[in-house]
Amino acid sequence: MIVIFEGLDNCGKTTIVQMLKDYYTNVGIDSEVSKEFETNIGIELKKMAIEGTLDSILKAYLFAADRYIRMKSIKDEDLKNKILLFDRYVPSAIAYRMAEGVNKNFVLNINSVFPKADIGFFIDITPEESVKRNTDTKFNIKSSTEHLGKVRREYLSILDENNLIYVDGMKPIEQIFNDILQKLEEFRINNAKRI
Repeated sequence: MIVIFEGLDNCGKTTIVQMLKDYYTNVGIDSEVSKEFETNIGIELKKMAIEGTLDSILKAYLFAADRYIRMKSIKDEDLKNKILLFDRYVPSAIAYRMAEGVNKNFVLNINSVFPKADIGFFIDITPEESVKRNTDTKFNIKSSTEHLGKVRREYLSILDENNLIYVDGMKPIEQIFNDILQKLEEFRINNAKRI
């Protein structure tokens, strides 16, 4: 089962994904985390992002290539027997590239090889909160509140078509976790997943 987590930088995606991974490990359910910047292409992509040598089209291709390598490592039986927790997936490619002026259909075409997520969550915070939460100990491409505002608007415009459940990311992290876990478990049980 593919479960995706989307939102602005610093919205809590990585923390929530790890909390869910820990929860499912503790209750004996197989789960796996997948996130950007961990493949060879992802490592190069991160380096280029830090150096500022990426343009929007190159980002569209390289993030898709990173995602493709990560998906290739997932076995067909894992799609049925594990909870696959994605810290960003196709909707982030759409929202971030559209905010940079890239045509939505172009991004959709590049990402058309990826299976649809079974369920997804958009953790919403304000652009100002995203900048405030950014610290030197985290890897983040420094973004302006203006740019993040554009990304947030694009995310909100694609929630329905990407079947993303809106989550208020300004709440305490424990409450966000509990809300997401409840919805995820309801979905898992109601859809008779073998997991």
